[in-house]
Amino acid sequence: MSSENLGLALKMVGVGKRYPATIAVDNVDFEVYAGEVHALVGENGAGKTTLMKMLAGSFNDYTGAIFINDKMVKLTSPSIAKSYGIGMIYQELSLAQPISIAENLLVGRLPRKGLFIDRDKMVSESKRLLKTVGLDLDPLLPIEDISQHEAQLVEIAKVLGTNPCILVMDEPTSALSQEEVERLFKIIAKLRNRGMAIVYISHHLPEVFKVADRVTVMRDAKKVATRNIGEVTREEIVHMMVGRSIKELFTKEKREVGQPRLEVKGLSRYGFFHDIDLQLHAGEILGICGLSGAGRSELAQVICGIEKADAGTVLLDGEPLDGLPMAKRVLRGLGYLSEDRKREGLALRLAMDDNILSAVIPKLKQGVVYNKRSGKPKAMQLIEELSIYPPDLDRTAGNLSGGNQQKLLLAKWMAINPKVLILDEPSRGVDVGAKMTIHETIERLAHEGNAILIISSDLPELVRLADRVIIMRKGHFTKIMDQSECSEESLLLAANTEVRV
Repeated sequence: MSSENLGLALKMVGVGKRYPATIAVDNVDFEVYAGEVHALVGENGAGKTTLMKMLAGSFNDYTGAIFINDKMVKLTSPSIAKSYGIGMIYQELSLAQPISIAENLLVGRLPRKGLFIDRDKMVSESKRLLKTVGLDLDPLLPIEDISQHEAQLVEIAKVLGTNPCILVMDEPTSALSQEEVERLFKIIAKLRNRGMAIVYISHHLPEVFKVADRVTVMRDAKKVATRNIGEVTREEIVHMMVGRSIKELFTKEKREVGQPRLEVKGLSRYGFFHDIDLQLHAGEILGICGLSGAGRSELAQVICGIEKADAGTVLLDGEPLDGLPMAKRVLRGLGYLSEDRKREGLALRLAMDDNILSAVIPKLKQGVVYNKRSGKPKAMQLIEELSIYPPDLDRTAGNLSGGNQQKLLLAKWMAINPKVLILDEPSRGVDVGAKMTIHETIERLAHEGNAILIISSDLPELVRLADRVIIMRKGHFTKIMDQSECSEESLLLAANTEVRV
């Protein structure tokens, strides 16, 4: 039975949302059938998240009309939206860190025995919800004690527990490993077969083609087109999104590779990785690929001085860094772009220039006084180089779109004039246009002689950028692959192989 036979679950007609200085959504029509996965794509700032926030009841001043199951509704609050069966899974998790998984899963509907919480029922219901997303965790664990990818799955289970009829998933795979992504796709297929209407927002076009029935493209607050997924190509979607060919997105130039800049010898952090050796050369882009839990991020954090090594040594241009804190390693030219821009990378309440200059404050001091004004020209130059929008030094980082926040974080580490730059998931959760800018910047930095280490779960990113890729599994390097050997398939196969180098 086709989704059309099940009828329209959602119809938005001429909807719009205006802010004082901009139009976020401009007269958009959008429809989703019951039993359909409808992908919604576009660059950051295109309006897709604002469109879905209207559906979630985040605004009481939107224009146009919204119909749910052929009934016109006015969605002026999140509680009203939930009452009509709208479930929202946001990219930014809404889980409370200090309290338990169970309390997060059942917030607002905890089972009770009289005046008290029925803990046995709370635990059993939580285990049932966790099972729907393939998790086998103790429901009484606090959220702060689980990993980011586990928290992402808990968030999905939490929303599914409200039994929505329309489910919106905003970048649901951003923190998931490849195995977990496949598990999520199976969950989505089951939900679709039960007649649920699913809106799937993603910047990963291979995911869109794998999971969606139809796709709608937005650009500059307007709807560009809606197509059946079998009647459109990836190249056509990219062109509709950014106005540039996908060929421009995947061009690779040859670079000259120089002397070793970063050397790691026998490095270990017990319980995470063991006896790691690597060399990273001037002008080289070296990738590290591995499944979730392989120890990739932990290795980067030890190299950068965030965590201490139990054994081994790290050298920058032949000089040992052992015992130096991160701040002193930064002053020597070692930068680290964290995978979590909001919690670890940026100060969201501070202005763009404060964020960019935060890693070079010691260089801008005159005695004990921090002279921010002297750094403003450099900050503005980086904003222009990375096309960060709006180009306003005084704008707070938290008011930027996700893609512009990621470019701002990259600008922060470019400001130190790095010799070695370690990038942990450099394009996670950004649109095609922002990814293009980030990739072009990474390649330019390598051409200028910087040594770049990329840790990424985005296999096409590694295939496109890396000169070599090291496969990491369970805390060990298992294989080193030259660029000529690398494909998405070969990297995935190697990541699942036990043999060590």
